[in-house]
Amino acid sequence: MKSRRVALGIRAQLLLVLTVFLAIPWLGYEYVRELERFLRDAQERTLAGTAQAVATALHDRPRLFEAAPVLGNTLATERTPAADGPPVVPAVAPPPAPAGQRSAEIEQIIQGLSRTTARIWVVNRDLDVLARAGTLKGARTPSPIPADATLPRLWQWLDQLLHPFYALVLKQPTEEFNEEQSGRILLPAREIDGALAGILTIDRRQTPDGKAVIVSAAHPIWVGDQVRGAVIVEETTNAVLAERNRAFERLFSIVLATLLIGSVALTLYASRLSARIRRLRDEAEAAIDEHGRVRGAVAASVAGDEIGDLSRSFSSVISRLSQYASYQQNMASRLSHELRTPVAVVRSSLDNLRLSPLPDETRVYIERAQLGLNRLTHILTRMTEATRLEQSLGDAERERFDLVKVVAGSVDGYRIAYPAKTIVLESPGDGIPVLGAPDLIAQMLDKLVANASEFAINDAPIVVRLTRIEESSEAQVRLAVENEGPPLPLAMQGRLFDSMVSVRSEHVGNEPHLGLGLYIVRLIAEFHGGSVRAENRIDGRGVIVTVTLPEASSSQL
Repeated sequence: MKSRRVALGIRAQLLLVLTVFLAIPWLGYEYVRELERFLRDAQERTLAGTAQAVATALHDRPRLFEAAPVLGNTLATERTPAADGPPVVPAVAPPPAPAGQRSAEIEQIIQGLSRTTARIWVVNRDLDVLARAGTLKGARTPSPIPADATLPRLWQWLDQLLHPFYALVLKQPTEEFNEEQSGRILLPAREIDGALAGILTIDRRQTPDGKAVIVSAAHPIWVGDQVRGAVIVEETTNAVLAERNRAFERLFSIVLATLLIGSVALTLYASRLSARIRRLRDEAEAAIDEHGRVRGAVAASVAGDEIGDLSRSFSSVISRLSQYASYQQNMASRLSHELRTPVAVVRSSLDNLRLSPLPDETRVYIERAQLGLNRLTHILTRMTEATRLEQSLGDAERERFDLVKVVAGSVDGYRIAYPAKTIVLESPGDGIPVLGAPDLIAQMLDKLVANASEFAINDAPIVVRLTRIEESSEAQVRLAVENEGPPLPLAMQGRLFDSMVSVRSEHVGNEPHLGLGLYIVRLIAEFHGGSVRAENRIDGRGVIVTVTLPEASSSQL
């Protein structure tokens, strides 16, 4: 089985090609994801730098991390050798600063480094909070769509139009989340454990309610070669998320507008291209009718593209075909006109020879020449008949007549003209009015019956059938001539009614056949506003030639 071919117009094909550009949104999405990763990395590096800066300010300051003195504790002694070597005198170490004083000093250090969207902790090894500054929540202000002077107003309007849709699709940052770790003791965490182990550690975690993500960087505080505490700097990813959303909205708004404008432009271009091709097709179809005759011309386009070049080629081809068709159409009349004079000379010469005393063997040749001359005269008569009919159809007068009477009278004459054939007439009892020329209808029927009698089997009847077409929206009548005989070749069914076309493989009798009989039938049918077709019978044992004519209405004369 042959696969069914899917037909796609130029517009559909170009729009299908346009789907390749759907990769642009995917590339934009990957770009936004890469931008988000870059912003997150930058945020982590910023927090790590802040934590390192605070820890650097707190390095090697043991008094800030010493515990309060306990009564009875042994104080540290310091041995200072005397110049002359006396015994060492114990020195009393300075007491640690009060806890409030230590916290105030640490907070003073970190206060200048804190930001409104970051929170800084300073803890000791026991996870006691020594100082804290900043908050994770920013100011609760509405977040309008940022106006960008670098973008045209069209893009800004498109951003404002699509912003509600993006707000539904994209995760929006919020300041309505639970801020954890607000006590004086921090819970153990991976980044704190890493910092107390002497390693700068960065970690991410969600808030308990899952509404925000917190990025934290912890840096160890060294006193000598020991880690005495840690600095933890925390910040939410809301700023990164907001920047990601703004980049996504801007990029996809531009991509969407570009695709929309590109689709409209491509559709308009494809429509114009299709219209030009259809116009060229219509002109080409109108220039040549269904029988291959040239009826018009194709206007040569002045466009410099391929379609313009094609239209100029079509115009040139149609012009050459028109000249050749004109030559063919006039060939019969020219031949008949040019051959009449030499035929008359030959005829007169033969007549003079026949009157002269000649031997019997010579008269045989004269009779053969006379038979050939008669055939040539018959050919000229047929050619003249077709030529005169083409020229006279435009001047023929139309009248309203009964088609049934014309066909019945003609069939009665055929029964006398073809006594060896059985001719059957099937027609309705009432009359069928037709507007046209009854003489031409009779001439058309003469050609059909003559053609059927030549191909019909001797014992098989020739059926002339006249019926009304009931299924047609307009009143029409069908005149069919059917004979039993050899079927039509498939290659000739569409060309049978052209001039100088015949399906006879050899001549029947002495009558010449130029393929003009059915051509005359077509001319007469078209003159009456009808059509003609030839087809094989359903059983394949004969041929039916059908002429369809419009039935005259009551308003027609």
